[in-house]
Amino acid sequence: QIFTNKLSIQNPKVKGVVCPGGQYECPDGNTCCKLSSGQWGCCPLPNAVCCSDGEHCCPHGYTCSGGTCQQESRVTKLFKKNPAIQVKNVICPDGQSECPDGSTCCKLPSGQWGCCPLPNAVCCSDHEHCCPQGYTCDLAAETCTKQSETIQIFTNKLPIQNPKVKSVVCPDGRSECPDGNTCCKLPSGQWGCC
Repeated sequence: QIFTNKLSIQNPKVKGVVCPGGQYECPDGNTCCKLSSGQWGCCPLPNAVCCSDGEHCCPHGYTCSGGTCQQESRVTKLFKKNPAIQVKNVICPDGQSECPDGSTCCKLPSGQWGCCPLPNAVCCSDHEHCCPQGYTCDLAAETCTKQSETIQIFTNKLPIQNPKVKSVVCPDGRSECPDGNTCCKLPSGQWGCC
């Protein structure tokens, strides 16, 4: 299946530092650093140096060395990382657009961010379609391929789940579709937009 990207939600309230992947964020003035668990953490310094121990960080321009932060002859204490906040929606790289959880941000032909209804998806070069992780876009055939496996085109889109967007509310009372669309039941049991 080749999936079609849909327009992302604009969120002017996003003010934190969005960590790579768009699933976690840190407060303004912090730096996203990987924790020893592999999750994202927040160093309470801007443009910080993330230490390889997965627990500490140093100010910009310093190096993590022997339990301290060093810059030439200057030495300061290590700073402890805090866990990052998991965001409900995926924040796109522009920091203003967001997609429903479990989606991937992909650029649209217009240059705006769109939402592929798959996690960690591959965004196709036509900026209109996407494929599941590990697949390659075959735009001529409108399919996604992985070795000898080919998946046909996908037509339903997952709904926008943001009460601030003018939309049609689906029968479950939680899912929504953009104004002018109809709610359609997907094979997964979730609601999609037609």
